This record gives sequence, structure tokens and C-alpha cells, in this order.
Amino acid sequence: MFVGFFCLYVLTASRTAPFGDATPMWESAGNLVQHGSFAIAHPWPVNAPTGRGGLYYPVAALLACLVHVPGALLQSLIERMASVDARSVVPLTSQFGPLVLGALVPAQFFRMAQRLGYDRRQVAVMTLLLGTGTSLLVYAHRPYSEIVQAACFVFFFDALLRAEGDPDRRALWRLGLAAGLLINSKNVYFACFPGACALLILRWRAQPGFLSRALVWAGAGFLPGLLAFVAYNFVRWGSPFASGYGGAVTAGFWRENILVGLWGQFLSPGKSVFLYAPPLLLALFGVRRFVARRPVVAAAAALTVAPIVLIYARYIFWSGDWAWGPRYLLFALPVLLLPLAELSPAQLSGAATPARRRAGRVALVAAGAAGLFVQLLGTAYDWSDFTKISMDAQHAWLGRPDLAGTPIAPAPCFSCFEHLYPIQWLPPMQPIRGQWWLLTHKLAGDDWRAAEADAPWKSYTSLTLDIRDAYDAAALDWWLATPTSHGRWPMLLVAALLILAIPIRPWLADLRASS
Repeated sequence: MFVGFFCLYVLTASRTAPFGDATPMWESAGNLVQHGSFAIAHPWPVNAPTGRGGLYYPVAALLACLVHVPGALLQSLIERMASVDARSVVPLTSQFGPLVLGALVPAQFFRMAQRLGYDRRQVAVMTLLLGTGTSLLVYAHRPYSEIVQAACFVFFFDALLRAEGDPDRRALWRLGLAAGLLINSKNVYFACFPGACALLILRWRAQPGFLSRALVWAGAGFLPGLLAFVAYNFVRWGSPFASGYGGAVTAGFWRENILVGLWGQFLSPGKSVFLYAPPLLLALFGVRRFVARRPVVAAAAALTVAPIVLIYARYIFWSGDWAWGPRYLLFALPVLLLPLAELSPAQLSGAATPARRRAGRVALVAAGAAGLFVQLLGTAYDWSDFTKISMDAQHAWLGRPDLAGTPIAPAPCFSCFEHLYPIQWLPPMQPIRGQWWLLTHKLAGDDWRAAEADAPWKSYTSLTLDIRDAYDAAALDWWLATPTSHGRWPMLLVAALLILAIPIRPWLADLRASS
């Protein structure tokens, strides 16, 4: 499972160098490898304060930086040994950690779903939908922190269920370890712990004295992660309790109406999670059976996922732009997909008629095909390409926004409402539709005028909007799209990866097996 998805993600890897939120994480990892310091050259976000020694540090969590250390080591080795321009391989070396974690998430999900009692065919189908039909595929190619968070959250959720069902010392220690990794993927996940603890206390309340022993073993697993958390804070900011997110960095950001934030995450035309992960629509039909058949798993999902969703619903940047879909919900996609298994003919037993089975198969295929289509659009071009095009169109058509009132003014704000409301709320700037429009015209070799003539916003205006610069700069975001001048190693690597894909044959057999 891991090798199969790793091959898929590598073969579809990006050729875009880190930018935006990924820049300080990649730079920090490189400086850690070369100089033993997390310091970076410039503040990010732009309103970030200086840290110890008057230096700038990333506000990203520890694991978000450490995941890039293997890629940074590889990059350093190439810079010392290669005769070609080493900067040309930064897009690949910066993706190394995310690609590995991207393949790890469906592998973890596969094992977790099996432990929950679903048969291998059900699990194989769900894993295929997760790995190819949700935005997990896109974020596996991006050196952002979301894929790290997803991997750590699946590990934590699985450890929570295992500790609840069979609370031996090993399971409790694993739960503590998973909790420590989770908070070091992003500090916001401290909010998962009250719900998880409440679930365990309720489940163990009939065992007097056990709770204190369980706390000791879970605490032993959690301690290394906690020590790493406080040490990382101290190294950057001189205090074990300063994470970098407080003060001026997020001042004024937590004032969105919570209902608007939820509306945006789940139902907005530009950022609805259902648009970017179509299999979740099908999973909704299995929620009732999921709650009835596996109430503890459903409770664990609600108690750990809901707090994070609600926190981000209060965040004025709830969409996570610049990004593909609502990136702050990526961590929850594996858990939210679990109810989909309740719709299979195997779960419906003898009550499923042949017509119902056929309808179920058609729905699964449609959800998977729609999801794969959306993700291929998301990987065809970097998400910033259409964002820049839409901003140029917005400025020419709807006017340039006044940024004097943003929460971080007078510092420039690249993700504020004033700039990005079109791709969040306006159908003419819908990113999925925009990526399809961009792909078709680029493949046809059209110039910007020909492309603009049938752009999505042409349903509303007859104006010709100048998108020349952003349109011309957009390029197919596939690492093999541009032939290299130094040998045939890319194609040899492809051949090697296809050979490595042989271990997925048992998984394909599971997909073909009858229930």
C-alpha cells in the first residue's frame, strides 16, 4: 500500500519550488542541516517578530520543519557533488518528505480500517478513494505542513481507538507518543486532547484505579513530544511557552462569525470540502449506520475533529488560501471518510437488492472518478497560477481592493478577504473550474486573449480583462513535463518506480475480490 501510493505520488510530483508558507519551513530545514540553526533570512508571516539573538524563525511547528531535513540533506549532497545547477532539483528534494508522508497516510488508514472490522475489499476501496479522490493527493506534492498534520492525526486517532479497546501498556504508551507527535505537527491540536480524555474516562470509569495507571503510561509516551515542544519554543523565542503564533502574528484574526466559517468550509462555491473531496458526499449517506454500528469510533471522531473545525471557523483565514480547497480540513479527511464503508453491499448483507448493489457500485465509481478528476486538476498547475490570474481579472473587472483596513496593515496581506474573496465566494472565479479552463487552453497552445475569450467570468461581463502576465507565467506543474538536458535519468527512475509498484498486486486483488 505504501509503495504503491509512493510510486503514484512521485510519478505525479510537482516541479514548483517552495513558496508562501512552505518557504520558511524548507529554509529552516536547510539551515538546520548546514548551520545547526532553525533561523531563516526573512520574517514569515510578514508580521512575525524576531526571536532569540535578533534572528527570524519559522512559526511553523517542529515536525513541519523536520520533515524537510531528509530532503535538505539530499539537496546539500547534490550541491556538493553535482555538476549541474543544484537549484533545479529543489522542487523534488523539497517534496521528498511530503511524498513519503503522503503515501504513509493511506497506508495508516488501511491498517486502521482493517482493525475496525471492515473487510479487505471495503478497506481497499476506501483507501483508493482517499489516496486518489481527495486533496490528500495534491498536498502530498506540496512542502506545506498539512500532510504532516494528516499523518500525525491518523496515527493519533488510531492510537486512541486502540487504547480505548485494549488499554495495555503498549497501547497507552503509543497513544502518548502519538499525542506528542500531533502537537509538534501544529500546536492547535492541543484542542483534541480534552475530547479524547473525556472519551477514555467515560469508557474506563468502571475500572477503579486504572485511570491513574493509564495516565502514567500515556504520560511516558507523551513526555518526549512535550520536551521537544518546549525546547523548540525556547530555541526560537527564549521561552518554553511561546509558540510564535501569539501576539502580533495572529492579533485580530479570530473574529470570523463561526457560522460563516463553517458555511465557507463546507458549502461555499469556491472552498467547500465536498467539492475538493467528492467521496465525502457519498460518505454522508453512511453516517447514520456508522454511528449506530460503531458509536465509540463516531464519538472519537466528533470529539477530536470538531474542536479543530470550530477553531478554524473562527479564523478569518478559514479557507487556508493560498491553497487547493480548505487546507485546514485536510487532517480530518481520513476519519471523515470512514462512514463510506457502511454503504457497501457487504455491510448491507442480505437486505441489499441487486439493483441497490449496482447503484452502490455506480456511486462509488462516480465519486472516485470525480475525485480523481479534481485532484488531477489540482496537480496539473500550481494552485497559485489560477489564483494570480483571478486576482488580475478581479482588479481589472471589480477594482483594486483597499488593504488599509486589514488586520496586519500597514504590512501587506496576501491572503486577506480583500484579495481572495472571489475564489472563495464567486462562481466566476471557482478554482476547480478555473484550473480546467487553464489546462484546456494551455494544452491547445492558446495565447491569453484566446483563453480570456471564454474565461469563466465571461458569463457576467463582455469586458476583455488583461490577464497576460499571470496567464503566460502559468506552466504545467509536472516534473517530467520539461525535457532535461542532462541524461535520461528521469525515465530510468520512472521504470524503477514501476518495478517497485509490484507489491501492490495483493491490494489490486482485494479490489477485484467479491464480497
